[in-house]
Amino acid sequence: MFNMKKTIAAIGALAMSAGLLAGCGSGSGSSSDEGLGTADNPVTLTFWTWQPTDAQWKSIYAAFEKKYPNIKIDWWRTSEMADYQKKLQTSMAGGEGPDVFGVQAGSTVEQYGRFAEDMKDLADKYMPGWDSKVAEGAVEQTTNSDGKMVAMPTITSGSEYILYNKTLLDENGVKVPTTYDELVEANKTLVSKGLMPMALGAKDGWHLDDIFVWLSNQYGEGDVYKAADGKAKFTDETFVKTMKAWKQMIDDGLFQDGAVGTATYPDARDNYFYARKTAFFPTGSWHVSAVLPNDETKGTAVEKDELGMMEFPTVGDKATGPTTGVDFGLAVNKDSKKQEAAMKFIEFMTTGEGQQEWINTLQGAPVDKDMKVEVPSDATESAKTSIDLVTKGQAESKLQRKLTSQELNDEIGVQMQNIYTGDATVESALKSIQQVNESIER
Repeated sequence: MFNMKKTIAAIGALAMSAGLLAGCGSGSGSSSDEGLGTADNPVTLTFWTWQPTDAQWKSIYAAFEKKYPNIKIDWWRTSEMADYQKKLQTSMAGGEGPDVFGVQAGSTVEQYGRFAEDMKDLADKYMPGWDSKVAEGAVEQTTNSDGKMVAMPTITSGSEYILYNKTLLDENGVKVPTTYDELVEANKTLVSKGLMPMALGAKDGWHLDDIFVWLSNQYGEGDVYKAADGKAKFTDETFVKTMKAWKQMIDDGLFQDGAVGTATYPDARDNYFYARKTAFFPTGSWHVSAVLPNDETKGTAVEKDELGMMEFPTVGDKATGPTTGVDFGLAVNKDSKKQEAAMKFIEFMTTGEGQQEWINTLQGAPVDKDMKVEVPSDATESAKTSIDLVTKGQAESKLQRKLTSQELNDEIGVQMQNIYTGDATVESALKSIQQVNESIER
């Protein structure tokens, strides 16, 4: 993730070519809405995002084109969230941006809400009955601090989970661990047999702040949200225990050397886990998709292995389970002249065929309360158990995955990295986090 203040300050240096901004929803068009198009004059929506994946989008868009042949979608995607936000921030600040763009519960809802049309007004107009179908909790997470519904929630996801290679464990005589101590021992056994420890992408601050929120709830359920709101301090005992636990995980050798220089994608996942160099990959619920054959694992060293997903074993005082949150929501540019067509796309992705198509890839859990994942009948037992575990865990979770301040999230990630490398103590790291939190305007 990145520091928003630094990004805003660097807007002038982030020169965007005319080609990147061409065809954007807010920069051109008549004053009236362009409607749903015709066969001779289709409407083209611009859509910027970091997900779905290329493979997922291919099937989703094919289904959309079949249903709405007169609405075309010109999409741009990067898998790097920081790159996505840099481009979005630059274009929106310049008055140019896509018709539809993705947001995630937490900081992006607050940061980009001012560029979005009021989604409740749009949904009431173009998606009658939507509020009886979409989970209320998901709607709350795409509503900003001003009470404006910025985006329509689309899928939810959470952490912290571990994707494991059961075939590789079996080959080395190791059982799937169920406790933290068993995980530590399993890791040591695998390392003694020439494999890597658990592959962590600690270069990514977004993953580290996921871990921090998940872990801190085990020492003081709900304290992290109070602290983020300025109603408690990050130097309090809950967070001292949290950071000490994080240091203990490092000292226990759970993660590979150089983890702070390792990105989640492609390093930890593709170059280590999919390359069969490690049996464990700590991640979020979205990676349960790997337990079923898919384009992501096709052609990799694990293609024929049996993969599974487990909740990361409890480390702290209390088993509070996984966190959850809206991993993806769709916002409509307030200056777009194609809002009717945009809402057809959003309806398709939220309560229509697109929602079913996407959740079947197991990228996330549905926001449509009546929709269920369709699991193939030939799925392995590990796959079925994993999908059930994630589905149940996400449905029952009451703990939010993301904090609303990106600056705070960034600082948490940086200080966790500093503890990892030995450049900070638990006390100095928490003091820095608290100082940043106190500087945030509320």
